[in-house]
Amino acid sequence: MSSVMRNQDKESLLNIIFDLDDTLHDKSASLKTYAECLLNTALNNLDLSKQQFVSEFVAQNNIIQPKSHVFRTLAERFRFSPHLERELLIAFDSSFHEFSVPFDGALSTLSMLKNSGVSIGCITNGRDFFQRAKIRALGFDQYFDFTITSGGVGVKKPDARIFEMGLGNFSRSDKKVCFCGDSLSSDMAPAKTLGLITVWKTEDKNKPDYVDHCFSTFQEFDQLWQTTLVYA
Repeated sequence: MSSVMRNQDKESLLNIIFDLDDTLHDKSASLKTYAECLLNTALNNLDLSKQQFVSEFVAQNNIIQPKSHVFRTLAERFRFSPHLERELLIAFDSSFHEFSVPFDGALSTLSMLKNSGVSIGCITNGRDFFQRAKIRALGFDQYFDFTITSGGVGVKKPDARIFEMGLGNFSRSDKKVCFCGDSLSSDMAPAKTLGLITVWKTEDKNKPDYVDHCFSTFQEFDQLWQTTLVYA
């Protein structure tokens, strides 16, 4: 405990950049809750299999594709009218953030990092208004020193340029930087190419060589930070 406290009392030797969806934000849990709400409101007059709709809603929204394609596919499979399809898309864009939930322990981890003098950034693929609405709703904005969205800058991960934009936001270029994300191809591989310390959020115990550390829960992350990363 004393070693942890001593490290909290001095300036951190590291900065960190987080991915958002499936790293800090429990996207699948949020989608499931939203789908269940639709079944009880906008879709309550339709004869739908709850389990089938929720499963398909989550699956389609986890595919990298325009949201208009998501709701077109759902309309075709569950026989929505074109009018209902449009209404569902508009409602999703304006209200999904209200259903967003963080992974257990994510907020306390961000608080711990901020209190330890760590500068925290976020780089996320997605539409700018949509990602920022989720960040505010999740309460992450108070901890982030900067947020970069692919929709806001016109470049998306794994393009190195979006990572370089993030690195340019840190005031101290002499500090090492960690990148924490859930995707090997979009987060870990490009971050390692740029010389960052790579921290992979995963249930997989077999990490490739370009991943420095991995964790599955934020309780594990906190332990990793305090025993290993703080000394990097």
